[in-house]
Order: sequence, then structure tokens, then C-alpha cells
Amino acid sequence: MAESHSDHRFPPPSQFAASSAPSDEKARAGWRYPCFDQRVNPPDGTQSSTVCPGCRAELPRSEWPETPKYNATPECAEVAGELLGFEVEHAARLGYLHQLRIDAYGAQHVNPDAPRIGPVFALNGLYMYLERGSGNLDVRTAHGIMANSYGDWPRLVPPARVGELTAYDVLIAGGVDEVESTLLRWAAQVWESWPDAERETVRKLTVELVPERCFRR
Repeated sequence: MAESHSDHRFPPPSQFAASSAPSDEKARAGWRYPCFDQRVNPPDGTQSSTVCPGCRAELPRSEWPETPKYNATPECAEVAGELLGFEVEHAARLGYLHQLRIDAYGAQHVNPDAPRIGPVFALNGLYMYLERGSGNLDVRTAHGIMANSYGDWPRLVPPARVGELTAYDVLIAGGVDEVESTLLRWAAQVWESWPDAERETVRKLTVELVPERCFRR
């Protein structure tokens, strides 16, 4: 097993010992695909693992494809896909956090070789939701306006550790209520972990380029 660089390991098999999925009222993220749950928690308790360079989550190896857009292991990208699946199944409750989830993951997994616009947009989305009360459509509209009206994007350098919570922590938080609250805490941690100077750069760019109609406060 790889040396651990994080406390965010997959849970022990006992956490998933129930023989059947939870009820609809307490549906738990991670039950969407039983094969994922079985691979994370094999009956014999053995697995090899990888450590995500972006969020430091240690996860069992998988056959998930590479994701060059993000500074993430395939295993972490698989978790992000699982979380999307849970959101889709519970869209009435979690749909309003769709863009926030995308931006939290992007801001936590910045690929240093990716175009500069990526981390700017991820932090813009976090800023707009957390500080300006903007929703999915507001942020997507802002991204379109910014992309078409600006080009000299600053290079934003993430801190060594971008928050303590990870997408996996959100995925295994519990039912819909727990996933919702953990996702909100995760996004806030990611935003607050970025250096003040980088966040202020994003604030100024956003206010300069995005019309007031996209802000709710």
C-alpha cells in the first residue's frame, strides 16, 4: 500500500457491512454502483492505493481513465463521477449545488500545466456562490461573459494544501442531508484555503467583468 499522506482514507469494511442499500430516505452516496463499494471495501480487506496530488485523498486503485484537466488521480476522478451520480439521483435537493461542486473540485485539483483560465473560473464560481449568493445559471453566465471579454488571465498558484475535506469525504458523508452540508463545508474550505492575494485578484476580476445582475447580494 502507498504511504499515506492524508487522513482521508477509504473507510474500513465495517462501514459498509449492511447487506442491502439504505432506504430512499437515507440513501447514501457510494451505493449508486455496488461495484465501486465492493472495490473500495473488498471482503478480504486488502487493496493497493494511490494518493491524489490535489486533495491528498488515499483511494484504492481503479481502471478509471486519466483526467489531464485536473491534478487528480484516476481514482479521485472516479469519486467525482460517483458524487455527480448521487447529485443527479437527488437533483431536487442537490441540483442547486451543481456548479459549486464542479468549482470546488476544480479549485482543489489545479493542474499547473492547464490553461490559466481554469483556476480563475473555479475560484470565480466559489466566490460568486459563497460571497455573492449567485446560483448555477449566474455563475455559468459569468463564465461566458468573462471568457468573451478578457484574455490576459493571471497565473493563480494554489497553496500546498487546498482544504482538509475532499470529494470523497462528501461522497461518504451519509444521506442527502449529510452530503449537502458536507459539500457546502468542503467548498468553503477550498475557497478559504487559497491565499488572500489570489482570492482578491478573483474578486476584482469578477466585479470588473461580471454584470450586477449575476450577483444576489
